Amino acid sequence: MMHSSRSSIQNLPKLLTEIRHSSRRLVLLLQPTLKKLKIRQTSILSIIVTIVITTACTADSSTALGTTIIDPATPGSQSYELGQTVYNMQCATCHGANGEGQFPDAPLEKDLTGRYGAPPHDETGHTWHHDDDLLVQIIKEGGMGDPVNFYVMPALDSVLSDAEVEAVIAYIKTMWTPEQVATQQERTRLVREQNSPG
Repeated sequence: MMHSSRSSIQNLPKLLTEIRHSSRRLVLLLQPTLKKLKIRQTSILSIIVTIVITTACTADSSTALGTTIIDPATPGSQSYELGQTVYNMQCATCHGANGEGQFPDAPLEKDLTGRYGAPPHDETGHTWHHDDDLLVQIIKEGGMGDPVNFYVMPALDSVLSDAEVEAVIAYIKTMWTPEQVATQQERTRLVREQNSPG
């Protein structure tokens, strides 16, 4: 396992070179999102490098996805920082920079295209009604298969590692009340208990 991690780190210069060459294209693509989130274009490379290094260093480490209940991240912790970075890069454009949803002023009304916006992830939303395994599934496989009425959430399985999925869920849980966290964690426990063999 140590050899593979060392190999991943040895490939890091190549990855960083590839990122540098494609960063101009990425910045142009993400420019509206960066402005909305008030992220300077020069900091985008830092965010990408952080994600690449974290992924390279954890590429061979297994996560406990599906076996442990995910706790809210502690602000300032590595999990919180990673979760916040992933959220800002992958989720905030649709779900809001603070988890307020795509259309916070009218979350249950259709827009001009006739579709509902992405739901909020904060305490006003329903994300806390879902168990951890369903949240993982939605993040990895995408959600809402009805493109007529909803904006379709993309599948992020090929984009995010298990550690990043766990970190973003832990980060989202910091947007909930303590009661919502407790209810959601109990729901996760019950669903797993019902689905366990024997």
